[in-house]
Amino acid sequence: MKINIIAVGSLNDKYKPIYQEYIKKINFFASINLIEIKEIVEENIELKIKKETKLILEKIPKNSHVIYLSLYGKKMDSIEFSKMLDVDNLTFIIGGSNGVDETYFLNKISFSDLTFPHQLFRIMLVEQIFRGFAIKNNIKYHK
Repeated sequence: MKINIIAVGSLNDKYKPIYQEYIKKINFFASINLIEIKEIVEENIELKIKKETKLILEKIPKNSHVIYLSLYGKKMDSIEFSKMLDVDNLTFIIGGSNGVDETYFLNKISFSDLTFPHQLFRIMLVEQIFRGFAIKNNIKYHK
C-alpha cells in the first residue's frame, strides 16, 4: 500500500524526529511518500491560494484517492478513519496557511474545529495513520 502526503511548507528540525518515529511504525504496513510544496510568498492572498492549489494539483499521483484535510470536512473518529486505509493509492493533502481552493477536492475530512500549527498537524496526521493501521491489525496501541 502506498500513502502520499502532499503538504505546503516543510517540517522544521524540532518536529522531524517525531514525524520519523511514526513513519518507521507505518512502514510495517505501507510506504509513505512525502511531497512538500514550497510555500508561495505573495501579498495577494487569493493569488497565493490559487498558485499553491495549482502546485498541489500537479503533484497528485495518477489514480490516487485524494483526501483534503479541511476545517469544513467530515468529522470522524479513529475507527472511521482507519477504514479509509483500505484504498491502495491514497493521498492526503495539507494546504498552506491560507488554505486552498477547495472546489477541486471532493473528499474532505476534518480533525477538529480547532486550528493547529502546520508543523504539529503533520505529526497528528501520521499519528492517525499509524493508529488506523493499529486498529485494522488489532494492535493494542489504539486503546
